[in-house]
Amino acid sequence: MRMKLKTTRRAAALAMVPATVALVLVGTASAASAATGTPSGAPPAANGIDVWCVSTSGAKSCFAAYGDRVWVKDTVANGASAAGTIQGPDWSRQCFNSSGADSGWVMCNFDVPEYDEGLLWAVNNPFIGNQSSTEIYTSNPI
Repeated sequence: MRMKLKTTRRAAALAMVPATVALVLVGTASAASAATGTPSGAPPAANGIDVWCVSTSGAKSCFAAYGDRVWVKDTVANGASAAGTIQGPDWSRQCFNSSGADSGWVMCNFDVPEYDEGLLWAVNNPFIGNQSSTEIYTSNPI
């Protein structure tokens, strides 16, 4: 009987592993995401209350709290992509503009946690190029 109980417990524990792994993967997938932006007009004017913009040599990005939208513009024809990243305490979203400097703005529409402080990054040549950031807040003022 003791051997059968051990085997049953081991089988139950092993059955939980895929469910645990699935939950961890789902949680991780929602914490970070990336998208290629779609062509768009210019973002709303930055006001430091619910719309922020930041620039670096080769890239400009903006974030609007209403709608969780990120705009990215490649500002230098150097063959490198530009990216706009918003980053909170335990999440991040990245929007890429790989269309070139002549293409204008692209926009990504994300869903981010409300009432979080975070950072908006503008990045030229993502992962290795120059970058700059500014602080943001993910909700409209009350």
